[in-house]
Amino acid sequence: MRFSIFTTLPPCDRTPDQVLKDFREQVVLADQMGFHAVWIGEHHFQPCGGGDLPNPILIGADIAARTERIRIGQMANIAVWWHPIRLAEDLAILDNLTEGRVEAGFGRGIRGYEGPQFHPNAHPHKPENRELFTETIEIVRKAWTQEFFSHEGPNYRFPAEDTRFSHPMYPPNPEWQNGDEVIRLRVTPKPFQKPHPPLWATVSTDNSVAMVAELGLKACYWQPPVLQIRERSKRYAEVRSRVEGRQFRIGEDQAIMRGTYVADSMEQARGDAEAGITSVFAHNQSMRGMQVFMNPGETVDPDARPDWDFLEPRNLLVGPPSHIIERLEEHREVCNPDEILVGYAHQGLSQKQTLRSLELFATEVLPHFQ
Repeated sequence: MRFSIFTTLPPCDRTPDQVLKDFREQVVLADQMGFHAVWIGEHHFQPCGGGDLPNPILIGADIAARTERIRIGQMANIAVWWHPIRLAEDLAILDNLTEGRVEAGFGRGIRGYEGPQFHPNAHPHKPENRELFTETIEIVRKAWTQEFFSHEGPNYRFPAEDTRFSHPMYPPNPEWQNGDEVIRLRVTPKPFQKPHPPLWATVSTDNSVAMVAELGLKACYWQPPVLQIRERSKRYAEVRSRVEGRQFRIGEDQAIMRGTYVADSMEQARGDAEAGITSVFAHNQSMRGMQVFMNPGETVDPDARPDWDFLEPRNLLVGPPSHIIERLEEHREVCNPDEILVGYAHQGLSQKQTLRSLELFATEVLPHFQ
């Protein structure tokens, strides 16, 4: 298993410039300590501003300039909130700036109030959202892999109707013109990686698992317990194997994001991080429901709440290094993912606490799996 760090820059108690300064220090440490990648989420319009990270590609360019080896990923660019050509262009520029360190992640969004601000079909509970997501990924791939491309779908048409170009220095080119009518577009630059960076998508339901496998995207699970992930990993492998004509193993091209905090003892971990970690789960429960935390066959107790005692044995990596190693061995045995995303940044933690947790993970946990 590879190990990477993940964040949406959550603190509400610091100014934006300080949050970014702290993040730079965290990523530089992760680069030096041997983490595989840094994954950055996208969110908008948070009540307190914490976790608002409107452009993970732009922030990726900043941290790429300050690091040497670590890969730069987005988990995720919410594809339905982006214009597909701008998404393709910006990711391609980042891939060239980093000389091929980009991991391109896409999502459909989870918060109903965010999506419609960007596109009328972007609400995550609308069936049109899946159609818009699929079409956006199709356009991005065309822009990256075809010298000239055209597209006509339910949401986008390229070139736009009656697009024309003429210039005395450039005679009409039949590859992309019919007279002065533009019939195909050229999007530049192309990515540094060929044919393009690795493509990922966030998944949290059985339908999402099947959809991203059909599209040939790698899958990242947000928080289900390992037995639930194993069932979805089987489904993903079945669909990818059928679509691509080769056998995918369980866990191949798949990652798991886990809320993580490493301390000298479980008591210290709980004392430091409980409030920050459980606040995130309580917020997300209102959008996803408790079923996301359940194993196959489990029924949801109407009194269940995503508190520390409920979450810790199911989907957290918290406590001393020995306990986290034990939990990760379970992950490897049950669902064998290619990658674990260490969700390390939590409300209420100081920069010193955050850096020490990362360093403990790198020095006490990583060596066991290398």
